[in-house]
Amino acid sequence: MNNSQEKIANIKNLLRQRMNGIAAKAMKDNGAAYRLAYGVPIHELREIAATQEKDAEVAEMLWQSEVREEMMLAPMIIPEEDMTDERIKKFATESPSLEVLMELSRSINTEKTSDKTLLLWADEGDENVAAISLMLGAKRMPKMTDDDKKAMLDKSISMGERPSYTIAKAAAEYIKSYLNEDRERAADVEMKISKLSTSSNKTSRLLYEEIMTEIKYG
Repeated sequence: MNNSQEKIANIKNLLRQRMNGIAAKAMKDNGAAYRLAYGVPIHELREIAATQEKDAEVAEMLWQSEVREEMMLAPMIIPEEDMTDERIKKFATESPSLEVLMELSRSINTEKTSDKTLLLWADEGDENVAAISLMLGAKRMPKMTDDDKKAMLDKSISMGERPSYTIAKAAAEYIKSYLNEDRERAADVEMKISKLSTSSNKTSRLLYEEIMTEIKYG
């Protein structure tokens, strides 16, 4: 057994120790798209990640496992310099669920992210790539230029017209970050999202309601 395999074995042992059978069964019953799930909550996964050294090879092995917890751990233990645009896009494309995609976005340092790259990804045909562009845009908001923020806002609203829960959640994340940076933007946002209120897509109407709640009570 080589060093990487030993690390993987140790991580698997830690996951087994924290396995929650009830939660794992609930995920399976709800049709979660994983080969296996241990039912370990995210905060405990972060505790496990904190005990591991950064290792891109181990992270790739975890990612390829198709196991919920191992896939969520993978981006947590990749060295920052190895989290390239290519790897981010690959992981986003291969993410089997919204929670894995969201955890991927949380693990990325957007200091080095290009606004132009995110805007290009927003136009991707792949739903997950388009969604993570909005999630990363929300994190990167203070670093984005005003023109790029507005361009991403328009893309998020346009994408919000799709019948996709993943896109709706990502769009909500971006739009709320845009509003929270400057509450004076509320009137403009309200006008732009008004078309979503009468959409034939339930997810679009839910997005509208979530943003209006943010505007009124956020």
